Amino acid sequence: MTQLLRSTLLAALLMLAGTGPALAGKDDDDRAVAGFEVTETQALEIAKAQGIAYVREVKARRGVWKFEGVDADGVVIEIEIDGFTGDVVKVERYGMPAQDY
Repeated sequence: MTQLLRSTLLAALLMLAGTGPALAGKDDDDRAVAGFEVTETQALEIAKAQGIAYVREVKARRGVWKFEGVDADGVVIEIEIDGFTGDVVKVERYGMPAQDY
């Protein structure tokens, strides 16, 4: 039962992963990304390769794309990607993975 619940939750999170980038732009100034060589879509693909499964917030400032969300285990993850080179600047996870009890 726990495995079914966990699988269902993971599937729902993965389906919603594409909706997160729509949040970008609410707080961001278009001038912040004007010189970026890496688009938000490209940065999202890089973030997914680093383990982000659900994006809660996207910011563009100080030369980096910053993605905040959760990984496949439900651990909060923060990823920063250089807006000019696409290099991963930072990957941090906070908390413990979801566990079966």
